[in-house]
Amino acid sequence: APARRKSEYRTIKKAHAPIRPVVRGSAWHIVRISMPKCASWACSAAMAFNVTASLFSGFTSSSYTSECFAHSGNRGCTSNESQLLFGNTSGLQTQPTHPKGRIIVLGARGGDDKPKGSEHRGDTIPICNALIDQGWWAQPVFYSDTAHDLILRYASSEVDGYISRVNPDVYDDFTVSRYDSLLGVLHSTHGLAAMAHPLLIQKFGAKDALAKIAPLRTGLPDTMAYYDAETWRAKFPGTLSQGPRVVKQNRGSQGEGIWIVRLKDGQEHLYRKQNQLPLDTELDLTEAVDNHKEYKTLGEFITFAEQYLAGGAANGAQLIDQAFMPRITEGEVRVLMIGDSPVEILHKKPKEGGISATLKSGAVYTKYAPDAPEFERLMHSFIDRDLDKLLHVLEMDDQPLPLLWTADFILGSPKPPWIDGKDYYFIGELNCACVGITTQLHLTPIVAKQAIKVAEQHRLKVKAPKHEL
Repeated sequence: APARRKSEYRTIKKAHAPIRPVVRGSAWHIVRISMPKCASWACSAAMAFNVTASLFSGFTSSSYTSECFAHSGNRGCTSNESQLLFGNTSGLQTQPTHPKGRIIVLGARGGDDKPKGSEHRGDTIPICNALIDQGWWAQPVFYSDTAHDLILRYASSEVDGYISRVNPDVYDDFTVSRYDSLLGVLHSTHGLAAMAHPLLIQKFGAKDALAKIAPLRTGLPDTMAYYDAETWRAKFPGTLSQGPRVVKQNRGSQGEGIWIVRLKDGQEHLYRKQNQLPLDTELDLTEAVDNHKEYKTLGEFITFAEQYLAGGAANGAQLIDQAFMPRITEGEVRVLMIGDSPVEILHKKPKEGGISATLKSGAVYTKYAPDAPEFERLMHSFIDRDLDKLLHVLEMDDQPLPLLWTADFILGSPKPPWIDGKDYYFIGELNCACVGITTQLHLTPIVAKQAIKVAEQHRLKVKAPKHEL
């Protein structure tokens, strides 16, 4: 699975010491207890699940009432169910008496994306209030493995859609695969509009999306995806022989495991002289997370990078190999999207002498309106020419574009040596896992309007008569 599943792997590894809940006031806290070690991950995961299930006996599915439904306005939910599902919803406006529709906004307790003193993300309640302002019923709901069955029942009737607002992180009582499964069932079985479908989140976040979008106007043609060590070892000495490369692992974030690979100073004359470089070729390596440098031979780097392929393609292991574009020193351009509409452009310029565009590395961020003349060419290429093809190349034609998402672009040229002074833009990353707008709450009415549009279109699709062939 992609980067967002990294937390799940860590959770499984830690299953040798399962968890148990402890009630402190009205909140559930997780502590770890000592257990004998298992011989395998499967055994550990099973032990953790069974122990956790038995210890959460206060909230078993049999203890739920049959009246806790969204369509009843939460009136049938017990106090325990309300605490488990909703937590503290201070600031949530009064729901409409006769709503035009219903949407639940799913989140998770804990994590580092919550403001101090709040259980919910800083943009969750405002998004719900923007929906309420437009006549829709909107309820924030906490997902946990304990609440899994209750949520399925709660949203099983007269709910038009869900908005997933779970940031990739490590959470107590939270298994990513179970959460993804719940989203899938809400969509396919109960007919909720998915914002976004878990498979779409996965395909947007996986680095091999860059290889799939290579044929687009804003796709970088010289992009390779590797899923096994054998192909990586066979191909990379050839691609590097043609010029500097960027190698990206699938599970990294904020530049972690993204390497700019060049020949060591004084060996640049070797580019484009042969089809394969020898394994003893000396390399200059820069990791984007903090711009630090390392030096290895080609053979050493190939062996080093094989760690990113551990676990196999089925578990999201992959490497992306792209031509390096020197104009990265001018920064990255992030386009914030709500559905099919660009709402903001952010220019992320690395600090002097650097190439990383993360805040951690000292990059400077400047905001622009989506119609800023500086980015007219980018908007034409991406919005006018590529946007209607994006879901098709990602094999997700049956889903709408994500509610909130971003596309990061790098300046370059469509032909080697990847620099000619013209402003060509190439996608370097897509993300729709949980794009935050806590500092851009003025966008919540637009988010609500788009969510309503998606829910209403899906409602018509679900109710449309099915014609037999």
